[in-house]
Amino acid sequence: MNELHISRRIYTKDKLDSLFEVQETPKESLLTRLRKQCFCSKRRMWKFFTSFFPIIKIVKGYKKDYILGDLIAGLTVSFMHLPQGLAFSVLAGLPAVFGLYTTFFPLLFYTFFGTSPYVAFATNAVIALIVQKIVLSEAVLFKSALPDSAFNTTVFINMSDINNNSLNLVISEYDIIANKASTAMAASLLVGIILTTLGLLRLGFLLTYMSESFIGGFTTAAGIHIVSSQVPKMFGIEVSAHTGAGKLVKMYIELFSNLEKTVVSDVVITVICIAVILVVKVCVNDRFKKRMKIPIPIDLIVVVVSTLISHFAKFEENLGVDVIGDIPSGFRPPAVPSLDIAPRILVDCFVMAILTLMLTISLAKLTAKTHNQRIDDNQEMVAYGLTNILSSFFSCFPQSATPSRTMLDSDLGAETTLNSIPTIVFMLLVILWIGQLFHSLPMSVLAAMITVAMKNLILQFGDLPKIWRINKLDFFIWIISCFVSVLVNLDYGIIAGIAFSITSVVIQHQVSSGILIGQAGNENLFLDFEKRKNKSDRSNEIEKISKNKTDAMEMGNGQSNENSKLSEDIENGIDSKNLVQSTIHYIILDCQMISHIDLSGISMLSQVIKEYKSVEIEIFLTNCSSAFLDTLTSAGVFENFPSESVFYDISDALHFIQKSKESERAEA
Repeated sequence: MNELHISRRIYTKDKLDSLFEVQETPKESLLTRLRKQCFCSKRRMWKFFTSFFPIIKIVKGYKKDYILGDLIAGLTVSFMHLPQGLAFSVLAGLPAVFGLYTTFFPLLFYTFFGTSPYVAFATNAVIALIVQKIVLSEAVLFKSALPDSAFNTTVFINMSDINNNSLNLVISEYDIIANKASTAMAASLLVGIILTTLGLLRLGFLLTYMSESFIGGFTTAAGIHIVSSQVPKMFGIEVSAHTGAGKLVKMYIELFSNLEKTVVSDVVITVICIAVILVVKVCVNDRFKKRMKIPIPIDLIVVVVSTLISHFAKFEENLGVDVIGDIPSGFRPPAVPSLDIAPRILVDCFVMAILTLMLTISLAKLTAKTHNQRIDDNQEMVAYGLTNILSSFFSCFPQSATPSRTMLDSDLGAETTLNSIPTIVFMLLVILWIGQLFHSLPMSVLAAMITVAMKNLILQFGDLPKIWRINKLDFFIWIISCFVSVLVNLDYGIIAGIAFSITSVVIQHQVSSGILIGQAGNENLFLDFEKRKNKSDRSNEIEKISKNKTDAMEMGNGQSNENSKLSEDIENGIDSKNLVQSTIHYIILDCQMISHIDLSGISMLSQVIKEYKSVEIEIFLTNCSSAFLDTLTSAGVFENFPSESVFYDISDALHFIQKSKESERAEA
């Protein structure tokens, strides 16, 4: 059997400090620190511009070896950007062309500000779903503010004119589109401002309040909402735009009450497309992922083939299939988003900003770790914000990273953020010329694509058994976040999920249980006393106490039944008589699990020290962090408690006790 022998001195706090002095950082005034930061030099200016515009360093250090990787990744991902851009724009309640804009401009701007070569920053299904909620709500308000006579006459205007925000007495379908576009642009601007502010203020720590169980439950619910929003298109049934609490339930009630209006051809197209996409993605792309250099762009193939069949078979005229319609070529002129609606959409924009940060940062870190790279978190936050702000002037709705396209960039080995250039060129050609060729693309095809894209989100239900085994509170956070989001609405689900997450933290602090730790025979090893066999009868047992945000372990030198009695004494109040009669003379508080201590914790610790001292039981502290000791020093604990009673770890305290006993016996 392998053995470990360690020989070193016994360290108390004072001995440790005398041998290894604590380096005190000189305290400087705020004015002094500001003066040190307020200077200008060539090196400082270069560092500022290269950190704010990472593309400068990327271009300067670009190598010929990077070209092939960036080119292959950029072109391959282009074939996903096009169909998903069209689909997610429809999901957002906007014409398909806005999805092309929201792919082109964000990719362009992120190339300048981003630091991750893999993040595909463009349309995102979850964000598009929240955009849909906003634009539909504002469209309802827009129509309700007009007299009924305004709808009697239809005036058709060119799509390039929908930047005009003036309110005419006579409105058309394009006026509604103009209102939706204006709302989406305002949302993008607000999301960008929030993200940029969070990045500049270094407030990324806010993400720590969003547990993984909450994220899993919420994104699963979002996937259900997204799929549900496409079900009417699959059946070719037009339903009302439901908003508010219970909108999903209302939508399904209306859908089932109108099933007789089902367009069979839409159902057939949907089933065929879902089957084809799933078979290729699961049975080919996923199964032979390692053997295939480039996955089959099945989404693009389905879009092209279905468009051709629909065009030549005249699905719209002969079968009544709803098609995507005209996709105007060219760009809309830049426009300043109107923030008149900001008070009504601010909460939703904050939610989108946090989700964008949460989803994109997690993907950026995951891919960076895979390729042994590092990203600048703060610059990434600023990049997401500036990209949304600048894109808002070009008819874009809020953007975020897309998991499928980001992971594809990572798998294909993109070298730098310049891999987006082939995608940008491809999308430019689509917007200028190619896009109008998709006029006959059936809406049910896009619905099928969106449904398949949500596969991984819906399959997160399979994680529930594992979460239940690991942590019951996390399980309930997941369930509450998911089902409140589904049955009520996404915004209520966010509130409920975060509220329960914070509550669970409080619960875990207040109801933490204690265990007894025993010394394993004569070994310098301490194990769970109740769960382990073959431990010594006379053990140095540790009782873990968690009261008033304090986690401590107490070790007594005596019989196990006497230490159990001590545990009861501690929980029920210190009984001096019982303690005097016990054979316990020393208690070691293992402070290893204490991350911080507040006023109530200090008061409790001081009271414990005082009470045990009154019955001649000596207390030692071990495994104390620097922050913990600094707090005790500032609170004046060491004025009544000797610092010589603070040891490096449990072994030091035990050796000290043993030496003390030997000295007492020698003197006797």
